[in-house]
Amino acid sequence: MKRKAFECALLYVGLPVLLAAVRLAGGPFPVLPVLWVAACPAAVYLVKHEGWGRREFFGWRVESTCALHLGLRLLAAAAVLAGGILLVAPELFLELPRRSPRLWALVMIFYPLLSVLPQGILYRGLFYARYAPLFAGEGMRRVAGAAAFSLAHLVFLNPWAMLLTLAGGMMFNRTYRASGCLQAANLEHAVCGQLVFTCGWGRYLYHGVMRLMEHAAA
Repeated sequence: MKRKAFECALLYVGLPVLLAAVRLAGGPFPVLPVLWVAACPAAVYLVKHEGWGRREFFGWRVESTCALHLGLRLLAAAAVLAGGILLVAPELFLELPRRSPRLWALVMIFYPLLSVLPQGILYRGLFYARYAPLFAGEGMRRVAGAAAFSLAHLVFLNPWAMLLTLAGGMMFNRTYRASGCLQAANLEHAVCGQLVFTCGWGRYLYHGVMRLMEHAAA
């Protein structure tokens, strides 16, 4: 148990703090490479020790009621994100699609593939399979998982990134636990991320995907 607690702290606290420190020192913060380097052994662990296969990684098994609730939450998220940016920074509303429709389209396509997939493995699959038992009760596990997901965005060095991802982490964890389907949580994560970049919050969560797509669109 102590070993798991140490691993959990190292992966979900120590690594984000290290990346944030590197950025504060003026160094590069290769979010996507680090994310994939961490997600690959996590996926291997899930296969070898938890018996995961294609069904667990890519299967879709969501009841109609759960799918309906998912859709309603996404509509609510769209309203909150759009209304929020109009209150906080109205000049940023729809900034990316207005400024660069091509870049926006590339982000819409590649963000789910390059960023959501490895995050789902790390912050839903691995967390609940290996580290959730460190926390007592489903409520504490959901909060701890959301806090870990939020800390992963510490590298952006602004409170909006932390708050948005904390709320998102709570949503995605709830969907994962209610459905037992990683892809349902990934879908919710992907759509929320696309809404973030579309509405104008992307300035606060400037992601490695954005950098890659900027080079592709240049």
